[in-house]
Amino acid sequence: MTSVPQVFRTLAVAVAALLYATSAAPQSGAHPLSHDYADPTAKIHSQGAIAAPSVMEQIAGLDKRIQMLATDMRMFSGEMKVDVMASLLSTMIERQTLMEGEMNTMREGMMHRMMERRDSPIAALEQEPGGMCAPAN
Repeated sequence: MTSVPQVFRTLAVAVAALLYATSAAPQSGAHPLSHDYADPTAKIHSQGAIAAPSVMEQIAGLDKRIQMLATDMRMFSGEMKVDVMASLLSTMIERQTLMEGEMNTMREGMMHRMMERRDSPIAALEQEPGGMCAPAN
């Protein structure tokens, strides 16, 4: 048979483990204090107004956030990991949308410049045979 001190020791360890398990806080969706989840690209003018960052600054800020969220996702588990994964996916979609919008804006600007060039008087001279070579009368 087991001795009485062994029973008390086993019972004390079991009670300590039970108390520790019940007093441990469950995981929550709160963000760790070590990270700044605010928009790092926002700039404040001397008057206190926030200036709109350029598209490239926004993309750089989203890249930093994606990197930070990917690191957090590898570190966390449970509910926190799912929350960070959701944030990571939404940030990646936001970055992709921003990139596509910038590409469309650039494409439209190029098309507009090409149309202006085509309608300019120099372009009319280029289209005439010998227009650029012959001296003007």
